[in-house]
Amino acid sequence: MHRISRSFALAFLFATSIPSWAGFIRGIVHYDDGRPADHVILRLRNDLVTAYQAETSTDIQGRFDFDGLPNSTFHLTVEGQGFQAYDSFIDISMSKMAYEMITLRLDKDPDAKAVPPEGPKGELNVRIAQTPPGARKEFDLGTQSMQANDVPGSLLHFQKAIDLYPSYAEAYQLMGVVNLETGKFADAEPQLAKATEIEPKLTTAFFALGICRNQMAKYADAEVALARGLELDPNSPDGHYHIAEAYWNLGRFDDSEPHARKSLELKPDMAPAHVLLGNSMLRKRNAPGALKEFKEYLRLAPQGEFAVGTRAAVERLEKGLQQAKQPK
Repeated sequence: MHRISRSFALAFLFATSIPSWAGFIRGIVHYDDGRPADHVILRLRNDLVTAYQAETSTDIQGRFDFDGLPNSTFHLTVEGQGFQAYDSFIDISMSKMAYEMITLRLDKDPDAKAVPPEGPKGELNVRIAQTPPGARKEFDLGTQSMQANDVPGSLLHFQKAIDLYPSYAEAYQLMGVVNLETGKFADAEPQLAKATEIEPKLTTAFFALGICRNQMAKYADAEVALARGLELDPNSPDGHYHIAEAYWNLGRFDDSEPHARKSLELKPDMAPAHVLLGNSMLRKRNAPGALKEFKEYLRLAPQGEFAVGTRAAVERLEKGLQQAKQPK
């Protein structure tokens, strides 16, 4: 019911307004050979007054940022299997800003213990660090072509990246996303499934796979992929919405509604969730409740995918409620 966007696939980043008092910490992460470290998980914590915790991941150029921070002191950490731990103390109580240049080094001690980071987004993986430069170059060219809406070019570059490095889960993922966006679901499904097979903690691949299976009416299989994605990232509004969609189409209405409401709690402008909730109200014979949900969808997405049908439903409900008020 809801088409995946490139931003959803690439980074799960949503724009937010930042208060004028807020601080930020930004920077770049490289490996010790100079290559940018993409998809690296960084964690930020404050153990003093605010008890603040957050995490983010680097983009394909190794960049990261934490915005909207309280003006205080923080510990910035990177911990992952096969890498030497990184821990930095950062004070933005006065400056409100800081920039970090981080170099990750492989832990070459044969007796070193694996230290996977905690949290839903998964562990830092040596697999990414071992990506051949040629494959990484093709991947970057593929993402550039993808952002330029060059479908054939992006697919060609992602395939070249996979040919050079068969374990390139991220290339499988974005190739699947390109095919998903162009309606080639039969091509997208095995590519996204391969991404999750190679990297079982690639959260966005599970969500994209679930969306693809919803589009193919494979709702039971979609629920499996989306549930796994939510295990990794329980605060994904897209994940909650799409599993609600799968449950609805499976006839599991009591399971669908809580996820639709959770998606709106996490992302109040998740317009399609209001359509699901409106349908849920209709099942409960709550016409005023359904009307409210459908009108909210139209307010948020007046030209949205379901706008035509939702307007027709609003007209029918308003007419029926008006007739019910008239004396018999």
